[in-house]
Amino acid sequence: MPIISPATRRNRKTRFACAMIFALLSLGALTMLYPFSLMLAGSVHSEADGQEIAPWPSFWTDDTALFRKYAESKHDASLDAIGEAWGEPVAGWRRIFEPAPVANAAALADWKEWRATPEARQIGILGHATGGRLLPKNARLFRARLEESYAGDFQRFRRETGATAVGWTGVNPPVERIGRHANHASSPALLDAFRAFKRDAPPEDLRFPNPEAAFARSYLPSVHGQDVAALAAAWGTNLDSWAQVRLPRRAPPAGSPAREDWLAFVRNRAPLDCVRLDEAAAPAWQTFLAGRPAAAPPRDRPAATPSRGRGFPRLLADAPELRTDWEAFLRSENCRPEWIEAYGPYERFLDWRAARGRSAAEVAATPPQGALAARADWEDCMAAKRALRREFTTRNYKHVLQFVAAHGNGIRNTAIYCALAVFVALLVNPLAAYALSRFKLPGTYQILLFCMATMAFPGEVSMIPSFLLLKRFPLLPLGAAVAAMIVAWLLASRFPRDPRRRLPSGFRGLVALLAACAAGGLSAWALGPARATTSLLNTFAALVLPGAANGYFIFLLKGFFDSLPRELFEAAELDGAGEWTKFWHLAMNLSKPILAVIALGAFTGAYGAFMMALVIIPDESMWTLMVWISQLQAGAHGAVVYASLVIAALPTFLVFALCQNVIIRGIVVPTEK
Repeated sequence: MPIISPATRRNRKTRFACAMIFALLSLGALTMLYPFSLMLAGSVHSEADGQEIAPWPSFWTDDTALFRKYAESKHDASLDAIGEAWGEPVAGWRRIFEPAPVANAAALADWKEWRATPEARQIGILGHATGGRLLPKNARLFRARLEESYAGDFQRFRRETGATAVGWTGVNPPVERIGRHANHASSPALLDAFRAFKRDAPPEDLRFPNPEAAFARSYLPSVHGQDVAALAAAWGTNLDSWAQVRLPRRAPPAGSPAREDWLAFVRNRAPLDCVRLDEAAAPAWQTFLAGRPAAAPPRDRPAATPSRGRGFPRLLADAPELRTDWEAFLRSENCRPEWIEAYGPYERFLDWRAARGRSAAEVAATPPQGALAARADWEDCMAAKRALRREFTTRNYKHVLQFVAAHGNGIRNTAIYCALAVFVALLVNPLAAYALSRFKLPGTYQILLFCMATMAFPGEVSMIPSFLLLKRFPLLPLGAAVAAMIVAWLLASRFPRDPRRRLPSGFRGLVALLAACAAGGLSAWALGPARATTSLLNTFAALVLPGAANGYFIFLLKGFFDSLPRELFEAAELDGAGEWTKFWHLAMNLSKPILAVIALGAFTGAYGAFMMALVIIPDESMWTLMVWISQLQAGAHGAVVYASLVIAALPTFLVFALCQNVIIRGIVVPTEK
């Protein structure tokens, strides 16, 4: 029946009160939407906008914010890598803005075209591949290609590649450069697979080492100090900023103050694949090798690869198996300075422009590599704004879903656990509450007080006792006790119903049954703890049994059962209904709303269980979804953690949304049944 009668609803004061109630409820709903929107916006953040607090991501509408995320993704979430590639130091993510337009538009167009050449792909580094605690685009696609190539057989992948990862989620693209050297630490099979993947990648995903930026921004300040005036005084030149420092192809002439700095950098600090030697160095190379013991072939090259017997390698890429000898020769006095040439991406690009028919003046007017790379990154970003916004919006969610899919047993285990928890909660708690409600047992209120007392202690208090009990669970004594009780009951039921020969009833009968249970249990325990107990760890029983009976659920159900009309049970008795029939067809049938609340509580408790599931389930194959998500969160970016929480909340939200009518009827208990 309605709470407010139709006549009262026509009163102005009543209408005003109802309007105020609805207004306050609407305001409360709106205040809940704001933190939820903050969480949704945070779930698509990264390093570039991790400090941003707004109800929606700024990169959805702001091109500059989008460019920051693009630069972060392409350059491995490293401000140092961005500064090296662009030739300008970057103090922070918020200091990244649209690069200045390049005056020489033809040079920028040539740079974009040169990036697609095989030479550029050989020396370039694939961007969007290593993002720290994030999973950028090419890292995700590379992992998917490997998984497809090996038909999802991870053990075969490990055997053939020698990878040390323990699952597909641990497979990442190899780091292509570690300072001066190219990366040869990964297995040959994995490196070959990555090189094939990089050949198919879009050219705009490539980024290039910039020796000139490393020379001007890293090496020279470490030698002459951070003040460019000190360098200008040492070199005897007029330098106003570090941006004016250039790395010549050849060593400065003898006697020039810059000569020693150039030689020290190129010999000892520049990337080895950005250095080229003249053919005139071939005799000195052979002489150097003759007096040097042969080095063992590197792991990434087969032993049968020709090594010292081949011709003189001008570039290290011509004979990567000789990198130890080649680097030692470059550093030695045998290699004369006039034979050494700085030959990085920029020098290769200039030669390519000259070979394409550009005049010497046009080649000489080519902007620096950093300016070309920065402007090309901006234009690449603006050309793919819609795809990039979609990628950055879904990237963290794809990361979580791939992790969850790679541990699919977690989904299965969680589904089984939740189903068993709901089933047991709807079986044990109603039976206990029905018995307390219908039979008026002695000490009913003391039992209820005990049930309510269990709510005063957090679950962590019983965690260790539960673990010890489940580790040495008395399964055999309990089985023997139950069997002894059943036998005692069956024997008692065979006696005639003559009151003069009837067994003691009520409390004395209960004591007799308990004595039979104790006798059966003690007889089984006499076999010894080792035989009488068994471990339930790593089983679904260990997950379900500790929460099978819930004091709050029993208290709630007893109150609901007490409100049911007694006349219904009396009428059922007159019709010959047994106790089970009355329980199932009357009590349970009329209690669907409150049972829905119990089922929802059992589901949310089982679905959100983490600490208990982690403690009593040491085996990873039995871990639930929450445990796997916690493992993901331990090493993931904060935005990925937000995304995992959003995804983890979806099942509970869907359950409540689909069953809200039944659940609300259980929470707001009607006055008439």
